[in-house]
Amino acid sequence: MPNSVTRAQIESYDQDVLRNKVRCDLPLCPGCHSLPDSFRRHQARPRTFYILCDLLVHVLRCLVIRWKCPGCNKTFTQQPPFALPRKRYTRETILDYSGYYLNEEPATYRGTVLEESSEIFHASTSKEEPINNRSLAHSTPYRWITSLGGFKEIQRCAQDLVLQKNPASGICRHLAALEIAPGKHKTAARKAVLRLCRQLIHLELEFRATFRSSIFPFFATSCAWR
Repeated sequence: MPNSVTRAQIESYDQDVLRNKVRCDLPLCPGCHSLPDSFRRHQARPRTFYILCDLLVHVLRCLVIRWKCPGCNKTFTQQPPFALPRKRYTRETILDYSGYYLNEEPATYRGTVLEESSEIFHASTSKEEPINNRSLAHSTPYRWITSLGGFKEIQRCAQDLVLQKNPASGICRHLAALEIAPGKHKTAARKAVLRLCRQLIHLELEFRATFRSSIFPFFATSCAWR
């Protein structure tokens, strides 16, 4: 099963929010360019996350912080370290599923969401019935890949940063050599999205090896998620 953030990690972050232990990691305000050190905590709002555990999808709630810029009064959401914007599944799950589909030529969307040929169901909140009839849909990784394949600015900036740190890196040649199996797309536009997504996932591995940190969410935030 793909990696997933644990219940303990989400609960720990939730407690850190409640105790005001989460510092502001947002970039400069895009409106007035104020420094994030001057941002004020605006509110903490609940957000729902899905995690994978014991072949089930479990639903957890966690607080996320919104900060306010004192210069222009705009508010911004700070993503937890395990989250992506507008995605309920956690970062590692999204990257692992998407990477499996793109790197394995025979992989299909329907096959990608199976675990040992079995569907992954959502856990039930009822003690009498441990699972419900809702399973992980094959359209879910399709949407994940579409989102990741749209982050052109993130990819460009992350690649430049890797090259600044290690000018001898072969990351450019490696990414350029990545291709997409013909059966995974019907149009040139979709092929471009798939290829950009695959390149970003491979770049994430290089970024982690270089900086001991993920592209997501903090570096991606500095690129305004473009």
